[in-house]
Amino acid sequence: MKFNRITLIFLILIISLTFIGTVSAEDSSNLNLTSIEIKDSSSNPEIISLDEDVEKIADESCCSDANDTHQTWIVEPDPTNPNQVQKPTVQPAIDSAKDGDTIILNGTFVHCHFTINKNLTIIATPGTTVGVCPHHNHPSGSSNYGIFYITEQGSGTVLDGFGFTNGFFNMAYDVFNPFGVFIDGASNVELRNLVFNWTAVQSTSYDPDDFKFNPVIVKDSNNITLTNIFFNNTNSLVSNINSTNVNLLNPSIISSEISKVDVGKVSNSTIVLSDLNIKVGDSSKLLITLFDDNNNPIANKTISLIIDGKTTDLITDGNGSASLAIKYASAATHYVFVSFLGDESNKPSVANSKIVVSKKTTAISAPKSSLKVKKVKKIAITLKSNGKAVTNKKITIKVNGKTFSAKTNSKGIAYVKVKLTKKGTFKYTVKFAGDNAFKSVSKTGKLTVKK
Repeated sequence: MKFNRITLIFLILIISLTFIGTVSAEDSSNLNLTSIEIKDSSSNPEIISLDEDVEKIADESCCSDANDTHQTWIVEPDPTNPNQVQKPTVQPAIDSAKDGDTIILNGTFVHCHFTINKNLTIIATPGTTVGVCPHHNHPSGSSNYGIFYITEQGSGTVLDGFGFTNGFFNMAYDVFNPFGVFIDGASNVELRNLVFNWTAVQSTSYDPDDFKFNPVIVKDSNNITLTNIFFNNTNSLVSNINSTNVNLLNPSIISSEISKVDVGKVSNSTIVLSDLNIKVGDSSKLLITLFDDNNNPIANKTISLIIDGKTTDLITDGNGSASLAIKYASAATHYVFVSFLGDESNKPSVANSKIVVSKKTTAISAPKSSLKVKKVKKIAITLKSNGKAVTNKKITIKVNGKTFSAKTNSKGIAYVKVKLTKKGTFKYTVKFAGDNAFKSVSKTGKLTVKK
């Protein structure tokens, strides 16, 4: 009996330890991925390490867990060859991952061109870099060379912590300006803590300044957020092609040429601009002025404006000023980011402002009128804004539980046909509901219905 009791206690202990191990495995799925220390992934069955044995990616049995919804993949370059064309490790991981998975890249990857066609969080460990491939077009079919291509199916993707380098790009056969990240038709994409550090490399055929990143291209996309992005000696900042809600937050812009100059001889620069408040349809100008640290204007320099993700370059005049004509057809708030990349005498500087576009006020008439029972009467309603006719707008009249409507003509007049079946004097309400350019307005009037 004593032996049996000991055996029973021993079995209970084993079962308890097994249960504790199961709970621990479940809890590990809630890890904060930004704090993972990459050591030996073999001790954690929920983290899949991908190195030279790329074939195991295709074996779903090695990395799926019936009790776990999302997986974390750790990807390193092939130890014998980091070239992602000859020895790919990253794209196979992306292809094998599922929506919601996290991929952690660790190491130096060269000759890169990756397509992200699912919702992924892709994180770089400190010091991880990705270099552009000079010899192969991106597999997306884009005519450009580049690194990360995010499709519509990649909506919701997060890229965090990467350094982008030119790597072997000096070996290119022709002159190209490759992209770092190309977002094509996607939404809700976040780019965080990225460094575009283009170092000029002498080529036997081309000037190294001919090879510069177009860091981020956003095409036909929506709700794209870029936070803590470092631009060094790049060809542009963010290129917007028919995209909306592209937000660049807390960027750093450095010109690599500055490193060749004695810092003690370089002046600080300051960009001065103010918020702009205008009405829909009004023409105005956004004025920007560039000064050195002695408050002297800096003339004949390029400054870049990003408004709603679209970049415009301007040249300062003799007073250090440049202006951009502004006119909007609808009410909204537009955020402005202005940058000066610096030169041999002046340090870079940035500034922010906003353009607030407000709706125009409107005025409407509500004349007294009389009509006969069961007879149609046209009531002339005038809609104006600041004394000018407002055309092609719907006007409604509500009277005695009925609604009648018409649109304003070129003179701002709407002839609303009204027909009532009862005799008497009635109050009516005439209304313009407003739109994205004009405020709503309403007014009351009287109708007398006679036999």
